[in-house]
Amino acid sequence: MIKNLDGTGRENNVKKRKIWAVSAVCLVLLTYGCGNIENQEHNARGKAEESAGKELKEEEKDLNASAKESDYVKENYVSVQSYNGEGYQLKDANKEIEKKARASSSEIEQAVNHYFQEHYKTEVQVTNIVGARDAATVFVESVADPKFFTYAIVPYDFSNEEIRIEGVRTEEGQVENAIHGWLYAKAYPEKFEKLNQFLTDFAEMYAVTGLNPQAVRNVGGNGFSNQYYLVNPLALTFEGVYNMYLENPEIEGEEIRKELENSGVVADDIAFGISLYMDEEGAEPDQSIMDELKTSLTRLEGIPAGTYALHLNDNFIDKRRASGSKTNTLKNIGPNEIIKE
Repeated sequence: MIKNLDGTGRENNVKKRKIWAVSAVCLVLLTYGCGNIENQEHNARGKAEESAGKELKEEEKDLNASAKESDYVKENYVSVQSYNGEGYQLKDANKEIEKKARASSSEIEQAVNHYFQEHYKTEVQVTNIVGARDAATVFVESVADPKFFTYAIVPYDFSNEEIRIEGVRTEEGQVENAIHGWLYAKAYPEKFEKLNQFLTDFAEMYAVTGLNPQAVRNVGGNGFSNQYYLVNPLALTFEGVYNMYLENPEIEGEEIRKELENSGVVADDIAFGISLYMDEEGAEPDQSIMDELKTSLTRLEGIPAGTYALHLNDNFIDKRRASGSKTNTLKNIGPNEIIKE
């Protein structure tokens, strides 16, 4: 059984997890323009202290900004059930790189699969290719079940205007994190199956839904995840089983489970992010559904140990960013997370 620590030990693990979570959120914000948000807030504070005439001009700018935001929503927000990843775009995406990468998709797929087998002892298949600022981002899924999702990067040579297929690389820790979550699921298949069934039943009963599975495949790239949740284990706590997997990719789940339990992995070492969407277009996130999800999950026994953060979105997802999080999203996070031991 995975145990929970008391006192200082648990506090340290919570702090580590929260630092990681904040860093991950900041990374997302930076990717999509965190600096711009800060600049807007700074400017707004400064303009508020200026003359009435300048305030009027700022109000006009705000109206224009609201109109632009409205246009963005109309153009990019789609129903989550219909979203399969089409329209996804990285910040500063280079469409020319994407075009050339797609033209070389066979060579890229071969090179990426070779890279994963050499460095991670894992066979993958390419699910999508998108352009980045100076490279192609290649989304992949594991061939072996249960699936995990991650990505590789193939750089672009601007001087020769060609994809550098021999330069395949990955982001530090990204693939490792995906494999950690996958190993955790492999160690406790019955517990994960119970969690999956609970969320499927809950979605049917309360008119909510998860992501379209095709979107998870095509633009997920976040680790071990499915249409309902993402798993993020702390790297150091899974280092032992990860090394065991690299030495023996055929390692059995029972052996992984024994190593995790012997190494003292605790509930605070594994973060689950559950994200659901309202099933009907136009429906606002319902607090009563969020409350029922929290209550039901708290009472549920026999699911994977970890800390569970909950999000309930409306029915729309931003197709460019593959995100459903908005100002009206209901959240049960931070100190209110559910801890399952």
